[in-house]
Amino acid sequence: MDARNHEPAVTVLMSVYNGETFLREAIESILQQTWTDFEFLIVDDGSTDQTREILQSYNDERIRVLDQPTNIGLAKSLNFGLREARAALVARQDADDRSRPERLAAQVQFMRAHREVTLAGTQVRILDKHGRALRWPGWERATTNHAIRFQLLLDNPFIHTSVMFRRDVVWQEFGGYDETLSTGQDFDLWSRVAARYKVSNLPAILIDYRFHGSSTSARYDQNHLERSSSIVAANLHRYLGHERVPESWGRLISSLHVDPSTLSNAELCELLKAVEAIYKLFIERHPGERQNQDVRRVLAAKISQIACLMAPGERSSALRAFRRACGVNTKVSQSFALKFFALLVCGERLRSRFSR
Repeated sequence: MDARNHEPAVTVLMSVYNGETFLREAIESILQQTWTDFEFLIVDDGSTDQTREILQSYNDERIRVLDQPTNIGLAKSLNFGLREARAALVARQDADDRSRPERLAAQVQFMRAHREVTLAGTQVRILDKHGRALRWPGWERATTNHAIRFQLLLDNPFIHTSVMFRRDVVWQEFGGYDETLSTGQDFDLWSRVAARYKVSNLPAILIDYRFHGSSTSARYDQNHLERSSSIVAANLHRYLGHERVPESWGRLISSLHVDPSTLSNAELCELLKAVEAIYKLFIERHPGERQNQDVRRVLAAKISQIACLMAPGERSSALRAFRRACGVNTKVSQSFALKFFALLVCGERLRSRFSR
């Protein structure tokens, strides 16, 4: 069958800019999928390293390379790819991550079985630049629709490289990624989609997500905090109401993820109160979710994360916070225990090492 005349079930969409280091691993992880009915749309976003040569070395009819003569940025290059995509389902793949062999099959089967779901991500394993697994607690993403909406108030509930979505909604209705945003485009887009449609995360780890000095998440510019704060504030207002959300909450929550080292002890105490207040307001609106363990996992992770940051300078407050996290979800808080007690005992000497 001529791939050019066949409408595939999935478009795998990758944008790459100077990604020679890990590009082959990322491509091979898609070509080795158990689900084979896909087109692999790769946008070379003006690369100046060996990226183009690597792409040209593949002779697989499922691969389509779209060349950009100059670097136009992630949002524009992904929208360019969405414009050219031929499948109803689009799966993102970053050029430095790896998809597990069963990733596409699992997501396609889920999306076909749940027609009401527009967007579905997966869980991930974190790798360093050498491919070693990192033990970073708190990275588990919520799986149910209400829990994801709760996580939207505190964090991005989707790992970008893990998502699969319906192209007709994301591209034709929402217009894809906001090209005015140089970072945070995915968080903004998922927030808009989740406000109108059901969304989900599969519970299985189907992505090896690489965190290194050249990854997008490691290259946030100084304006990323402002952009992230605006997105969080919009979600807080959307789900909790304008009149009940102090202006400081968006910045405090975003600082926790963008650069937690900037938060003072007083701000950490304020942030802890904000997280508890957000949970209370959310449960007031959705009382049936009080015993939702998915929601409680998200809450416990945030409280544990804040407790770790408080440990060097606010020991008693940190202990109270950690005990609270244990009461919310013991399993989640236990995953933070080693980090928390190391910070409690060793204090500032370990704070920079454990800043995430």
